[in-house]
Amino acid sequence: MISPFLKSLPVVVLTTTVLAATLAGCAPAPAPSASAAPSATASTATPPGPAAGEESPTLDMEAALLEREEFFDAQQQPRDGSLLSAKTPEQQEFIAQQRAYLESQGATWAPETESLLLATTLDACETAILNNHRTDASIFATHVESSPLFAQVARGDAAAEQGLASIMVFGMSFVCPSDAEQWDAAYTEVYG
Repeated sequence: MISPFLKSLPVVVLTTTVLAATLAGCAPAPAPSASAAPSATASTATPPGPAAGEESPTLDMEAALLEREEFFDAQQQPRDGSLLSAKTPEQQEFIAQQRAYLESQGATWAPETESLLLATTLDACETAILNNHRTDASIFATHVESSPLFAQVARGDAAAEQGLASIMVFGMSFVCPSDAEQWDAAYTEVYG
């Protein structure tokens, strides 16, 4: 099953070479300030993982699928493959900060760049939901390795992959902030 946010992939490919070169040399914008309000459309609180020696709880897929649909609806993004653009206040703040940062690094902003960064972030939020908000380095690495967006943008370039992953986690701090801390910890574990 492919995320509806990834359907615009063929359109996004046009700017991936320029973006990959930019990502290889850039870190993401600084983390949002504590004054950034949590999203009303954000995911629910992250349940704690199992204690050492305990089995991981069974995923509640029915609840996860329902939550995913609610998340998709709240994000107000098209599911028909057209370009994504910031709709919610959280998305708009993420894109404004990321655009300012990338432009300060010499990148040229385009609608395809916005769509790519939103699709990458929304896809990660979807993965968090489908994993019942339990993320570790293994889930994070699998998400990145299996993502068609990462494959097309990074094209095997480790620095570009890490740059896009960093922006993805940064975007989650706006779009699904209750998952961002786990994803940030997993990012640190995967990339050091």
